[in-house]
Amino acid sequence: MWQDPVHTGRSRRQFLRGTALAGLATMSGSVGIPASAGVAPSGPRVAVLGGGVAGLSAALELAERNFRVTVYERKALGGKARSIPVPRSGTSGRRPLPGEHGFRFFPGFYWNLGDTMRRIPFAGNQQGAWGNLVHASAYRLSRSAGPDLTVPLPFSPSPNPVFYTPESLVESIAAGLREAFRLPAQEAAYFARRMLVYVTSCDERRFGQWEHVTWSDFLRADTMSQEYRRLFVHGATQNLVATKAHEASAHTVGLVGEAVIWSSLGRGNEPGGSVDRLLNGSTSERLVDPWVARLRALGVDFCVGHKVERLHVVKDEIAAVTVRDPAGQTRPITADWFVSAVPVERFGQLLNPEVLAADPGLQRIRQLRTDWMNGLMFYLRRRLPLAPGHVNYVDSPWALTSISQAQFWRRDFRDYGDGAALDCLSTIISDWNTAGSVNNKPAKDCSPDEIAREVWAQIKAHLNDTGENTLTDDLLHSWFLDPAITGSGTSHVANDEPLFIQNAGSWADRPESATAIRNLFLAGDWVRTDINLATMEGANEGARQAVNALLDAAGSLAPRCSLHGLFRPPEFEHLKSVDRTRYRQQQPNLFDDEPLP
Repeated sequence: MWQDPVHTGRSRRQFLRGTALAGLATMSGSVGIPASAGVAPSGPRVAVLGGGVAGLSAALELAERNFRVTVYERKALGGKARSIPVPRSGTSGRRPLPGEHGFRFFPGFYWNLGDTMRRIPFAGNQQGAWGNLVHASAYRLSRSAGPDLTVPLPFSPSPNPVFYTPESLVESIAAGLREAFRLPAQEAAYFARRMLVYVTSCDERRFGQWEHVTWSDFLRADTMSQEYRRLFVHGATQNLVATKAHEASAHTVGLVGEAVIWSSLGRGNEPGGSVDRLLNGSTSERLVDPWVARLRALGVDFCVGHKVERLHVVKDEIAAVTVRDPAGQTRPITADWFVSAVPVERFGQLLNPEVLAADPGLQRIRQLRTDWMNGLMFYLRRRLPLAPGHVNYVDSPWALTSISQAQFWRRDFRDYGDGAALDCLSTIISDWNTAGSVNNKPAKDCSPDEIAREVWAQIKAHLNDTGENTLTDDLLHSWFLDPAITGSGTSHVANDEPLFIQNAGSWADRPESATAIRNLFLAGDWVRTDINLATMEGANEGARQAVNALLDAAGSLAPRCSLHGLFRPPEFEHLKSVDRTRYRQQQPNLFDDEPLP
C-alpha cells in the first residue's frame, strides 16, 4: 500500500532615490484598510523580507504601530511552520491532506510567541489563536528492544512553587529521572549534578566556557552507559533539535534543558502553559491563516513568490532591494526601513561587497551552520494514538520522533483527502547521514520511496518488538515527504529549508538584530536571542528585537515590543554571583568537582 502522492525618514528617501535609484523603477504596494481603525496606516514604509514566523511577527508589531508594511516571501507564508497541502489528495470537495515541514511543539516557557498568538483573533476563542493550544499529557520513549517508557507530563504549574536549594534540586531531578526513565541511581544523580553546575553558572561562564564546550563533553558521555547517552546526550540534541551532541554548544542545550526542568517543576511557564503543547489542528488553519488575515486587516500587503536577490547599499543605508517576482522578472523595491526575516543560509547569500563594506561584522554569518530536520507524514486508515503526546524512537538510526495528530485535532480527519485516512502519524527525521537499519543507506542517499519504507520499518521495529503488532502495513493509506527535500536518491539531493544549528562557539558568529546599516534590521531564530535556539519562539523574539531597534533608529514614540526572557530562579542568583567571582579568578564552578559515578 505504498502510495506516493507527490514525487516529488522622507529626506533620506528622496536622497536615495536621487542617487542609487536613478534610472530604476520604484514600487509602492497597495495598502489595505485596517479593520480595527477604519483608515490605512500612514507611518513610514517597512519592507519585511521573509514571511515565516519571524516575518509575520515583525509585521504584526509594526502594523500595530501604524507602519506601512509589505511582506515579501519567496515561497509560502508561514515558512517552515506552515501546513503543506498534499497535491492531488483532495476529493469530493474535501480539503487536501495536511502535510508539514515538521510537527509543531509549543513548550510552556514560550512567552513571546504566546503573546503574539493572543493578539491573533480566532472565532470562538477569547484568547485568539493561543486558545488553539492543547496539552500533551505524556512523552513516550520507544525502544527497539525491551519495554517502552511513557512519562506523564504535568498540565498546570504548582499552586505553591517550591524554592530549591542545590541539594533539593539535585534530588528532585535525580528522583524524577529514576522514576520516569529507570536510569541507574548513580547516573541519574550525576546528570542532576551536571545540571546544577549549569543552573548555578553565571552568564559570563555560560558564554565564556560552556558555549565553547560540546554537550557531549559537558555530560562526559564517553564514560557513561549507552542508556545515559541515548536519553540525555543524543536524545536531548539530535532527536529534538537536529544537532549532534559532539558538536552542539553545551550552553544552548543546557539553557533549554534548564527551561524544560523548571517547566516540569511548575515554574517559568506562561499563564496556562505546560511542559508540552501543540495545536488542535493543522498549523495553517489554526495559526498561520488567521495571522495573515489579521495582518491584512491592519493594512499589511503581501507579495508571495518574490525572492530577495540583492541588497543595494549607499553609504550606510539600504537604497533598494532587488526581488524576483513569480514571473521571473527582477525589480527594485524601496522602503524607509527594511527588516530581513529570511533564513540564515539565504541571508548569507545576500552578503555582497556593498553590504560587507557597510557592516564588516556580518561576514561572520557565513560561518553559521545548518542541518536537516524534515517531516514525513504517514496517513493511516484508523486512529493510532501511540501516546497522548510525542514519541521519541530512541534507538532509531535516523533519530525519529512522531506524534499521532487526530487525537488532538478538532476537525474530523475524514474531512481531508478521500475520507479514508483517519489519522496522521507525523514523523520527523533528524539524522540524514547515518545508515538505516534496513537498507543500510543514509536518508540523503535514498529515493523518497526508500525513505518512507525505511522510516516505516524503523518505527515498526520500535512499536512491535514486544510481540504486539501495533503498527501494521494494512494501516497505511499513503505518505508524504516534505517537498523541501529535492533530488532524493540522486547526487543532486538538497534541502530547501534546513535548520539553523547552534554548534559550540557559534554565538560569536551570530549578529544582533541592529546592524551597522542604519535602516536594516535582522529578525529570525539565528540572531542572538535569550532563548538561543532555533525555534518559533526564537524567531518571534528576534522579530521583536528587530522592531525595537527600528523604533529606536526612527526615534519613534510608539511603545517598544515586550521581551520576555527565560525564567531565572531567584534562589540561585546568589550562587551565580559567587560563580561570577570564581570565573573571573579562573576557578571552576563551585559544584564542578564531582567525581564520575
